[in-house]
Amino acid sequence: MSNPVEITLMGRNFSILTDEDPNQVIAASNLVQKHIDELRDMGASVGSDRLLTLVALNLAGELLKAKDSGIDGLEGLISEFDSIVSQAEGLAKAPLR
Repeated sequence: MSNPVEITLMGRNFSILTDEDPNQVIAASNLVQKHIDELRDMGASVGSDRLLTLVALNLAGELLKAKDSGIDGLEGLISEFDSIVSQAEGLAKAPLR
């Protein structure tokens, strides 16, 4: 059964329906926001879609590096990350409430 989880990204509130642990969804959104803030602090002034794409690519790159270094159990994590990226892409296209 899907449960709603409230998150905030880039100053926008979203309600996500998920079967995952709500704390993990919130932690994932906090990680994404941290990367967004880091890119903005570096002077990135791009639109929301591009900013989310850059964050997704950076996080995916980190996962791939970790996978290549032989860390076990990353296949499931990568699959979960793909799901989060899909959700983020949907959020970028979602109308404001």
